[in-house]
Amino acid sequence: MSSAVEACLQRFGETEPRIHAFVHFDPENALLLDAALIATGATGALVRTPIGVKDIFDTAGAPAERGSALYAGRIAETDAEVVRNLRAAGAVIVGKTVTAELAMAHPGPTRNPWDLSRTSGGSSMGSAAAVAAGVVPLAIGSQTNGSVIRPAAFCGVVGFKPSFGRLSRAGMFVTSETLDQVGGFARSVREAATLAAAMAGEPVARWWSGDPTPPKLAALRTGEWEHADDTTQKRFQADVDRLAAANGPIAWPAPPPELDDAQRVLRTIMLFEEARAMERDLRGRETLVSDITRGNLADGAAITDSVYREALRARDRFIEAFASWATPYDAILTPATVGEAPTPETTGDPRFCTRWSLLGAPAIVIPSGLGPNRLPLGLQLVAAPGDDRRLLAAAAWCEATLPPIGRPPL
Repeated sequence: MSSAVEACLQRFGETEPRIHAFVHFDPENALLLDAALIATGATGALVRTPIGVKDIFDTAGAPAERGSALYAGRIAETDAEVVRNLRAAGAVIVGKTVTAELAMAHPGPTRNPWDLSRTSGGSSMGSAAAVAAGVVPLAIGSQTNGSVIRPAAFCGVVGFKPSFGRLSRAGMFVTSETLDQVGGFARSVREAATLAAAMAGEPVARWWSGDPTPPKLAALRTGEWEHADDTTQKRFQADVDRLAAANGPIAWPAPPPELDDAQRVLRTIMLFEEARAMERDLRGRETLVSDITRGNLADGAAITDSVYREALRARDRFIEAFASWATPYDAILTPATVGEAPTPETTGDPRFCTRWSLLGAPAIVIPSGLGPNRLPLGLQLVAAPGDDRRLLAAAAWCEATLPPIGRPPL
């Protein structure tokens, strides 16, 4: 019987020419690491588990080009902290996955395993596709706006973004100090919890309760509801109805009204911080980035300090209001995307993720069905900041209650 690493290498060979999920893949090193783990009798929550790492996290001795010609040829000298923790848990890092340019908006080459004419999302597009295609069972991603939840939904896998600050960003390429958050991809909620715990260097029990008790749920369409297509709206209502049938009525509480300003506030903070983070490395080398990235950075440079500071104050108010509103519930159900994965000139619309990224709230998406083009749709669950363990237990119950969608035909 082949090992998980050997199966990973075989699946990489079968799928990579079509989905382009990796920018660097090192089969020889992966086999050597796997053999060393066997020889030493290593143990750990992820022992001998192959893992892909988004190419904005440093991995010692491997390329770390951040999806941009600005950093062509860059080799990381040390591991990012989450990578180091994964190695300590026995994981085998098999390669670096594609990121959108600078983890922003310009797409990379990755395609959706469910339909090669569609995007796998952004900016953690390679990580989501690699898990969906069965190359790796787990992968690291990150989210500034919607870059874990959206690609996971598009690819029919579980995507988990813990509360802001729960996972270290040391050794990660950070362009927005206020918003950038570490996340991950898996094939189940239980595996997502194990990955998060390993990245944190903590026991699984800190993240996973295993509590089978039906959760207390609320449902929320959000102010972005009108942007969801008809299929997404019907899918969301059907998911809520199915969960309610299994566990009694689900509340539809009115959220704090100021949260509908999240789109503007996040964009202000994100663009302001990205422009200043990239100013030095970009100076005189502007032609090395795409038009869309140049435009966004120019927009950010034009935002004044006073407008930025007011956006930060608004964020603080939103967090306080949301935490008070959300705490009575184990999880709040909400759409994940506006529809199925679009064509690959875009990474998709992140608007159903924006408010949760702004708040630093934990968010997870689970597959919940297929749309008219046989592409995945997902159900997003969120919770008050810090309530990651409650959220994961609620998501696992919902995952067990909703029907599975199967695997991509790739």
